[in-house]
Amino acid sequence: MEGARTIEVRRVKTYAGFCGGVKRAWNRAVKASKSTDEPILLSGKLIHNTPAMRELASMGVRVATDEDLAQETVGRTYIMRAHGEGPEAFEAAQARGFNVIDATCPIVTAVQKIAVQLEDEGFQVVLFGHRDHPEARATVAYTKRGFIIESAEEARALPFYPKLATIAQTTVLQADYLEVVEALKARADVFEDRGRVCGWTLHAQDEALALAQEVDAMVVVGGRDSSNTIQLVRVCETACPTFHVESPDELRAEWFSQASVVGIAAGASTREVDLASSISFLESLPAAPGAVAVA
Repeated sequence: MEGARTIEVRRVKTYAGFCGGVKRAWNRAVKASKSTDEPILLSGKLIHNTPAMRELASMGVRVATDEDLAQETVGRTYIMRAHGEGPEAFEAAQARGFNVIDATCPIVTAVQKIAVQLEDEGFQVVLFGHRDHPEARATVAYTKRGFIIESAEEARALPFYPKLATIAQTTVLQADYLEVVEALKARADVFEDRGRVCGWTLHAQDEALALAQEVDAMVVVGGRDSSNTIQLVRVCETACPTFHVESPDELRAEWFSQASVVGIAAGASTREVDLASSISFLESLPAAPGAVAVA
């Protein structure tokens, strides 16, 4: 009906869409794609976002297959994913004659160096993160004895160490990490906390939570396998109904039938076009009958 009120959409102010590390990796991949007619090969998904990876594939940038590696590789371009790779992956690529481009996020690289330094100083290095996440696996690969734990319960079950240090996957939830730190303090004579959750991640979580407390529902746009996106969803769910979509075509009008104001946030590898299209869809929906806009 003409004049009917539609949903008001509020977007987080700053921390949504490509973070600095993703922009850096993306720009390197796009630049490489323009330098040759041959496919540009990736060590793994450059970033954890399926629509973005499809766009890269349309430019000839894709994850290397066994068939690719069975062919001549000397001089071909091989990009190390934004999450990082272990030293053996770099050595293997260089031995095959690849032109290696390192797209590792600089913050991840810094954590890798801290892990090496701590082990050189005699600490048992423990990384809090997800065992199946490429960043976590790559970081501990730079150590000889480092390992990953996923919870405070695992931390409390560890044996006692003379010297113990903790680091973090850069996209974990800060509250989870702090709980792990408290548990680990009791597991060593000398304990050092050197965990570094990415500043973008922290600010994004804070912004999303503040917005979620002001709206009827939240939408978080980001990859299904994106750690930082999953943490945003967890944060928002504590305040209001929250819907995680990877692309705007997954949104459903019925989810918002009782909403007047909807907030929207996005993971660090979400394209602006997907965020903008999601906002457009939400703004086309009618506000709930009789709903009063949230102040």
